[in-house]
Amino acid sequence: MKKAIHAAMIVGLALGASAADVTITKPYIRWLFNGFGFQNSEANFLAIMPDDFRDQRVLKTFAEISPSFSRVYTGFADQSKEQLDRFADYYDLTFRKAGTTLYAVPCAMPPLAEELDADAYAEKVAKNLEYLIKVRNCRKIRYYCLTNELMNGDRWGWFAQKDRWELFKKFNVALFRAFHRHELDIRILASDESASPNPEATKNVYPMLDWIKANMDDYVGAYCTHWYVYGRKADDLNLWNESNVFFSNLVQRALSCKAKRYILGEFGFSPTFGKRGVMVDDVSYNIRQPERREESVLSKCEVGLAAMNQGALACVSWSFVDYPDPFVIEDGDTPEERAAYEAGKCGYRLDTKYNKWGTFRWCSTDRDYTAYAELYAMGWLAKLFRKNATVLPCTFADPMLRGGAVLNPDRSVSIALVNRGPAKTVSVDCSSWKLRIDGTPSFHQPLRRYVYEVGHVPYNAFNDLQPPAGAVTVKDGAFSVALPAKSITFLTTDYENHMPTAITDIRIADGKLVWEPSEESEHRYYRVFKDGKQIASAVAASLPMAGAKPADASRFSVKSVDKWGNTR
Repeated sequence: MKKAIHAAMIVGLALGASAADVTITKPYIRWLFNGFGFQNSEANFLAIMPDDFRDQRVLKTFAEISPSFSRVYTGFADQSKEQLDRFADYYDLTFRKAGTTLYAVPCAMPPLAEELDADAYAEKVAKNLEYLIKVRNCRKIRYYCLTNELMNGDRWGWFAQKDRWELFKKFNVALFRAFHRHELDIRILASDESASPNPEATKNVYPMLDWIKANMDDYVGAYCTHWYVYGRKADDLNLWNESNVFFSNLVQRALSCKAKRYILGEFGFSPTFGKRGVMVDDVSYNIRQPERREESVLSKCEVGLAAMNQGALACVSWSFVDYPDPFVIEDGDTPEERAAYEAGKCGYRLDTKYNKWGTFRWCSTDRDYTAYAELYAMGWLAKLFRKNATVLPCTFADPMLRGGAVLNPDRSVSIALVNRGPAKTVSVDCSSWKLRIDGTPSFHQPLRRYVYEVGHVPYNAFNDLQPPAGAVTVKDGAFSVALPAKSITFLTTDYENHMPTAITDIRIADGKLVWEPSEESEHRYYRVFKDGKQIASAVAASLPMAGAKPADASRFSVKSVDKWGNTR
């Protein structure tokens, strides 16, 4: 019980007592948060995606969430012109419109790093990034990391050995200088090391970090590590407390030398580590223990919120989309074979590894693209907790409550409240801060309420995020809200009661249902209906409709969905 009580108080310890269940304050000085996001590897697989999966799942879901921060595989030394252009094409379809900040990294450096010329290697990386940024206008690539999880070829964590740290520094210094030669405003991230929580030794995790601070700080723009929770139960109530202590220590280690920020470069939650049988199974609760995955979502959200509350600059969930089913990587003579070969080189040795950590499925054999429960919670964290947001301290009187809150740059407020106990109505006090824009209070409109409940996950056949479950009115900076048992509730003023322009000119042509595209900047995707029943969600202004005749067009309707979820 003592641990649980400490977990309830770990955020906002300096605050005074409050009669409310949750107290949210605005401090005089508070760090900025750059957003939640995902590992987005889809650009590497774009050429091998089925059209319906691309338009009705990947691009559509990205447009709906529009995360502020993402991690991508691109720019690395052995990336081909075709791969660079494929990434830039995906960037145009996704990151550009969302304004997503990116940190780029190779899946792994080429093998035998000790035999590579560091300057020549760095020059290749800089030229590829220069092409993406200056020719293809991918200007949101802000950070670059030498290699994913200290890998060299197939050797995971190769740079983690102490006798290789100087070589690690040599490559990073070469990258730093190459970026400056090419006038690229890209900051070096280090070290991208991965670990799992050890409550008894939170200060000794990531042994490279202190060495890098002491020996490389002049070259490093921000510090970055990964954190995977393995072997824990989905209903582990101690994880919240441990996560806050862990990230508090880690952020302070990054700040202690020239005030560098810390980025949580990957995080995930799984009951076991990947098993090694015929293939390595690298999967989360979604696959390993599907009967507990709905509740594991709450634990994963708690890890991300703890990192944000303790000062992380950004948090990256692994990952947005499942990797495709494994395939043998071999080059060929056809465009299809070539595309698969290039995709395999960018990915994780897909001939041997089964990687399923996405918010929705990519099961190639049975064309299953449905969402995991995680989409309906992590999707809202990425959508509502945005770039350049001010983190607001939260205090929780009930040990079963935890969460976080931000003030977005447009002064909209987003709050996440996790309830690990029975259903209850809680009081929330925000009265100590009075923010205004041109005389308008921050709570100038009711809080929209979105609910993820373990016992009633709002699955949608088309992976659409759940609609609002009503609204909550704030009076004098205070409100009450009903929280279902084992749930996370999102509350936000980040919306407008906008009425999208009606979609017109719906017709059948050349085996497709087509319509006049929306030209509104707020538009994100379309929902398609036949005889009043939804049949698809998509970004394209057309939908394959085999066998349909022009006279059938009257049976169909199409609605525009805007950035706030309004439809018409």
